[in-house]
Amino acid sequence: MNAIRNTFTRAAQVITFSALAVASVDAAAAVKFRVGFDAASNQYAVYMTPDSVPSPDMLLSAQVTLVVPHAADAKRFSVENISSNIPGINWVDHSRVDAPKENQAADYISLGYYFSGSKVSAFGWVAGQEKQILTFSSKQGCVAGVKLIDSKDAFNQLPNSTGTNPGNDFLNVGWKMTNAYIGNYGDAVTCSAPSVTATTTTTTVTTTPAACVPTSKDADNMKRISALKVLKAEATSVTRQKEIDALIGRYQNKLSCKA
Repeated sequence: MNAIRNTFTRAAQVITFSALAVASVDAAAAVKFRVGFDAASNQYAVYMTPDSVPSPDMLLSAQVTLVVPHAADAKRFSVENISSNIPGINWVDHSRVDAPKENQAADYISLGYYFSGSKVSAFGWVAGQEKQILTFSSKQGCVAGVKLIDSKDAFNQLPNSTGTNPGNDFLNVGWKMTNAYIGNYGDAVTCSAPSVTATTTTTTVTTTPAACVPTSKDADNMKRISALKVLKAEATSVTRQKEIDALIGRYQNKLSCKA
């Protein structure tokens, strides 16, 4: 698929500039991009931070290119349910190049801007303030390493091996109608390890009963038991030993503590 930058200007239908409007355009300004992942919503989001407010705030074209770890089959990164945070502004996954010669460890997915309706919506910029521009989901959930292409990316050195133009851009009338994108901020997406619920292992502890303390009534029986044990040790006949054991048992049963 040809990834030539998608402008969707509709210039003849919508955009009419007066000489005054063009003359009022300020000096070239700058806007930076960031991508992040929100675990609560299981969505990715693209943010932008401008250094000034464009006047007029009228977007002509824009492209945001994701760089994701290369994978195939079920692990191939997908972009789904793209949602714009700016009314009337839409984004579409319009280009993809998997594992190009310049970087076979990555896939490049370009999201292009287009607008619907009769008027281009303003973004409502505030200088120096980050704004969430769009969100999307992926069947693969959070994938560590997802980031945005930058000017140093080997695949972004034109002409590239596929003859495409994957670079990020943001062309706004109020920013001299030149590419106001100057780079990215923030880090590549990181994914927290799944939380592990601690499992308490129940250990069965066998409590040894307290030592048996004989009462005064047990004294005589315990003397008999001790004497019988001596006799048993001296007995040479197995039969005699069994007889003594039986007697020992009888006296033990009479003890108040059977331990």
